[in-house]
Amino acid sequence: MPLRTWFGGIGEAFSDRNFRLYSVGSIISWITYFVQQIAFSWAAWEITQSAVWLAIIALLSTVSNVLLLPLGGALADRVDRFRMVVSAYFFDFLKAVALTVLAYSGHLSLPVICASAILHGIIHAFSVPASYGMMPRFIARGCLSSAIAVSSSYTQFAVFAGPAIAGWILVHWGVAAAFATNVAGYLVYFAVVCFLRTPEGYQQQKSPRRSLLGDLPEGARYILQHKGILALLLMMLAGDALLAAVYQLMPAYSDALLGAGVGGVSILFGTGGLGATLAALWLAHGGAHLATPLRVFWAFLVFALAVCGLAVSFSLFWSIAAMLAFGFAGETARTATVSILQISVDDGQRGRVMSMRFLLQQAAGGLGTLAIGGMAQQAGLRLSLFAAAMIALAVWAIACLKRARILASFQVGREGSES
Repeated sequence: MPLRTWFGGIGEAFSDRNFRLYSVGSIISWITYFVQQIAFSWAAWEITQSAVWLAIIALLSTVSNVLLLPLGGALADRVDRFRMVVSAYFFDFLKAVALTVLAYSGHLSLPVICASAILHGIIHAFSVPASYGMMPRFIARGCLSSAIAVSSSYTQFAVFAGPAIAGWILVHWGVAAAFATNVAGYLVYFAVVCFLRTPEGYQQQKSPRRSLLGDLPEGARYILQHKGILALLLMMLAGDALLAAVYQLMPAYSDALLGAGVGGVSILFGTGGLGATLAALWLAHGGAHLATPLRVFWAFLVFALAVCGLAVSFSLFWSIAAMLAFGFAGETARTATVSILQISVDDGQRGRVMSMRFLLQQAAGGLGTLAIGGMAQQAGLRLSLFAAAMIALAVWAIACLKRARILASFQVGREGSES
């Protein structure tokens, strides 16, 4: 029997040669990337011992990313997206090499951490918009939704496996060794993508040759014209703020509130990644019909309630349970949203629209982390997380009042595209 008969949408994705090859490099590079991210966060916490500094470091990355994302999105609709991704990842590879050398030599300091955060934001302002064009370039449209969900499961598996590996490396080998794993991961990724082949006859649609500045507002205009997508993204802004704050402040949460140290960070990150991996695989198996606005709507509610659970938990056990729900519901909402956008957006505007989505995500994440981290200095991290979750629930309640209109706008858009 063919793969798709046994495994549904997952089988559809793996029936494609390009996707199978891409999966090898993607899994390895994502795991090693999150090993570095855990090491980076823990190094920042050890140097500063401050939730505010963790928030500031996150904001430095976010600001540099947000400022350049519109330019990255416009370029992704003008140049070859595949080459743009590989070029950006090469610069991130060089940054990983530099962090490894500085950590081994004992020169990792707060200025180095801040500079690395800024570079991270700049590099990914160009890699992210272009990477959203990777799947449509190599994967057939009928398998695209499943491929996106399967690919997302790699990311979330890395959120699960990366912290577990990072915790072991940090305890036994230190920060420098953790940074070195990301260097190795990038080398594997570069080797694998050399074997990807663009299907015969594929031609990337590119934006008309007007001025680059004229291209920049197109993504925002496209979103504003679709009231359903606009409402969905506005609701997700609150989720993005919570998501970033929880992950960026996790070292402080684990160490200061639970007394679990770096081991707790690894366990909690890993549990969230496990929940997210299960969600992504569930969406991948079900295919496109599971990626619906209504599913985003209810997943967001569970996600916000999970943050409430984290805020009131006084034990590692209950925090693990909350993180499992946090990961599953958060990934359901994010992956379904990306699938909805990827399928509905014209290829010639994909880079700008998806960069706008990522820009909003980064802006909300940076500001949310800074606000919650700043409030934690005055009122404590526990109360700060609970207050932020209450705000997210209020946003959900407002969207609930307009749910029928939001869902109707997506139905109208689907009927228009089919006709």
